[in-house]
Amino acid sequence: MDDRTFRVSELATAIGVALERAFPEPVWVRGEIRNLTRAASGHVYFSLVDPDADARLDVTLFSGDKVAVNRLLVRTGAVRMADGVEIRIRGTVTHYARRGSTQLRMTWIDPEFTLGKLAAERERAIAALRSAGLLDRQRHLHLPAVPRRVALVTSAGSAAQADFVHELQRSGFSWQVALVDSRVQGPNAVTSLVAALEQARRWRPDVIALVRGGGARSDLAVFDDIELAKAVAELPIPVITGIGHEIDTSVADLVAHRAEKTPTACAAALVTAVTEFLLRLDRAERALRTATRRRLDDLDGTIERAATRLAAASRRQLATATASVDALDRRTRLAARGRLRSAAIAIDHLAARVDAADPRRLLQRGFSITRTAQGELVRSADVDVGTDLRTTTAAGTIRSIVDEPPPHEGAP
Repeated sequence: MDDRTFRVSELATAIGVALERAFPEPVWVRGEIRNLTRAASGHVYFSLVDPDADARLDVTLFSGDKVAVNRLLVRTGAVRMADGVEIRIRGTVTHYARRGSTQLRMTWIDPEFTLGKLAAERERAIAALRSAGLLDRQRHLHLPAVPRRVALVTSAGSAAQADFVHELQRSGFSWQVALVDSRVQGPNAVTSLVAALEQARRWRPDVIALVRGGGARSDLAVFDDIELAKAVAELPIPVITGIGHEIDTSVADLVAHRAEKTPTACAAALVTAVTEFLLRLDRAERALRTATRRRLDDLDGTIERAATRLAAASRRQLATATASVDALDRRTRLAARGRLRSAAIAIDHLAARVDAADPRRLLQRGFSITRTAQGELVRSADVDVGTDLRTTTAAGTIRSIVDEPPPHEGAP
C-alpha cells in the first residue's frame, strides 16, 4: 500500500497528466447544451449533459476558437448554439487545477449531427401525429369569413409581434387582437407555448396566430416538438402559423389550419380573408342589383302587357255590355209601349164604367139622392122624426123634414 500523501497541486497535476495520456488527441462528444453563457471577454461557457443519464461535462469555447466555429455555423445557417440544442463537438479534455474540475476545451462543431437529430426527431413526431390522426384535424375546422378577433401567441415585444400587428393595422380594417406572451426558444419554450395556446383558446377568438421571427434551424426546433404539435392539432379553433423560415416547414406548420412563412405573411393572410369576403359581398350586391333591375324590367313588361290585354278586354266587355244595354232598352221600350197601350185600354174601360156610375147620369135618369143636413147618405126609411133631409134631383135639391115615423114592415 502506497502511503504517499499528495499535495493538492501535485494531485491536480497528476490528474492532468493522466488525462493527457488517456486522451492525447481531441475527442468528439455529443450532448445537450445547458446554462450557456457568453462572457464579455468573448469566451463561451456551457455544460454538456447527457439527456439519458445524470452526467454533465463543463465546456469552454475560447474566443479564438469561437471565430472558426461561428464561421462554420454562419455558413451552414442551420445551427445556433443555445440551451436545449443537442450538438456534437470536438475538443481537448483538460483538468482545471484552480477549480479542481475536468472540462472540455471546444475547438470544433458538427452541424450535420444537430441537423440529423432534428430531422430524425421531426420525422418521429410526424409519424406519431399521423398515427394519432392529428395531421389533418385542424384543416377540417371552419375559419370565419371575417376573422377579426385574433389571439396572437408570440414573445411580447418581439419583432414578430410588431410585424404582425403592423400588417393588420395598415389594412385599415378593425381588429381585436389579444397578445398572449410566450417563450419561443429554449428548454422551457414548449411548456410556455402550450400554456399560451390554452390561454388563447379560453379567450374564444376567431383564429389563433402562432408566430415567431426567423432564426437558425436549431432555434426553430421547438416548433417540431410533438407536444406542441398535439396542442395545436387538438385546439377547436383554427390556428395559422407564421414561423420565420423560408425553406423548411415545421411540424407545427403541418398540423396547423394554415401555414405562412413569416409573421407578416400570417397577418396578410387574415387581411386577405377579410378583403376577399368584402369583394364577394360587393360582387353579390352588384349581382343582386342587376338581377333586381332585370326582374323589375321583366315585371314592367309583364304589367304593361297585362294592362294592354286588360284594356282590350275591358273595351270588348264594355262593347258587349253596351250592346246588351241597347238591346234591353229596346225590349224595355217595346214592352213599355205594349203595357202603356194595355193600360190605356184598361183606363178607357174604367173611365166608361166610372162615367156610367156617375150620380149625375143616375139623377138624369130619374133617380135622386137623399142626405141629412150633415151630408150623410140616407140609405133606408128608418129616419128619426124631425130629421132635416136634402134630396138631390136632376133639376135641383128638395129640403124636407120627417114628420112621422116610417111604417114598420108588416103594418096595415
